[in-house]
Amino acid sequence: MSDGLARARADLAAGRPWKARDRLNGVLVHRQDHEVLDLLATVHYEMQDLPAAGALWFVLGRDDEAAQRSISAWLEQHRNDIARWHSVPGPVRRKASTERLEGLRRAAGQADKGGTRDIGPVAELSTRWEGIVIGGCAITVLVWLLAMVGIGMWTVFRWIWD
Repeated sequence: MSDGLARARADLAAGRPWKARDRLNGVLVHRQDHEVLDLLATVHYEMQDLPAAGALWFVLGRDDEAAQRSISAWLEQHRNDIARWHSVPGPVRRKASTERLEGLRRAAGQADKGGTRDIGPVAELSTRWEGIVIGGCAITVLVWLLAMVGIGMWTVFRWIWD
């Protein structure tokens, strides 16, 4: 894995932060330590993706000026604990265990159980369309099934009476 880190650092030094980000996301699947998370946050910061950098620096507890700006952007973009929890990369949520991450996990769980969840406009629209799509599919299958039964019965009756 240190080879992946070295290559990511080389990509970053060569002015290819997107490549470094992709490499580090691959490393992140197997390793969620401070070194990987901090380098990935730095890459996001250099790519001007402050919310993504802020999520990782929040987990790490970093508190310098760049981290504070990034964490503020993250908090502004993800306005509730559930959204913040889901903005942390999956491998970090599953394996990394810091006090701040555990606190966020508990807060997100409480918000989800309490029914105070503000899911946001995109998720709300998605939820609204979900029922329409499922209902439309169910009606389509039912119409298809009735048509097949009708065609089958018509065919059998034609065999019998012809």
